[in-house]
Amino acid sequence: MDSKEEKSKKESKTKVEKTDTKSFSKVNSKEKKEDLFASVDKEKKTPKKENEVIKGTVTINKKIEEKSKNKSKGKAGKWIALVVAVLIVVAIIVGVVFFLRTPYFAVMKSLNAMKSGNIEAINEHMSYQGLMNSLIENLQTGEEMSELEKNCFSEFTFKINTVKVEGDVATVNVDTTNKNFRNALTKWTQKIYQKFINGEDISNEEGKTLLNECLSDSTIGTISTNKDLTLNKVDDKWQLQIDENLQDAIFPGISEVVNSIDALIEE
Repeated sequence: MDSKEEKSKKESKTKVEKTDTKSFSKVNSKEKKEDLFASVDKEKKTPKKENEVIKGTVTINKKIEEKSKNKSKGKAGKWIALVVAVLIVVAIIVGVVFFLRTPYFAVMKSLNAMKSGNIEAINEHMSYQGLMNSLIENLQTGEEMSELEKNCFSEFTFKINTVKVEGDVATVNVDTTNKNFRNALTKWTQKIYQKFINGEDISNEEGKTLLNECLSDSTIGTISTNKDLTLNKVDDKWQLQIDENLQDAIFPGISEVVNSIDALIEE
């Protein structure tokens, strides 16, 4: 009997221990869950600390300051670019004005005007009447060139090489190419002489017509020259001197004919 009672007591004691173990484990798991949720709730619901708010505000302020600095830099850059652009425009204008008052420009404008037939532009820097009278006596110039005058410059080209300025005198070295006026005038004088021999009277207009025909003759060829042209500064404007060098640069070969005629007259 004693053994049975002892056995039953042991079994009941074992059950009680198991029950206590289970209840203990449940309590622990519950507490752990509660602790876990408590930590989650703290992360989500706990308000930020004061120093964290200050730190975020400082960061925002820094970004605002950086943006304002970038804007100010951008404005400064635009102003600098605008000032530079204005200075460039002013420099160009000053350079153009200076160039328009140079001997180089005076020669270039005059010679280009001959090619284009602009008598008014030629007269700005030289006397067109004085230049053409060296070729055609009693020349009557109008607003436009005559066919003879246009024919004189139809094959005229030039290149300015150097410019030297000494006070109010300038020397411009120029390469030119034009019709061979020596050959043209030689042909012209032969035709005039033949008419005299035939007893024909020749008017001034007929003489110009014959000269125009001789200049249109392709067999007369061309001549290239290298001449120093002289300019004088008059009333702050450069004027070309109408001398033998200028005449030979524009009408190559003419001085040879004129000099040979003068030599015959002197004899």
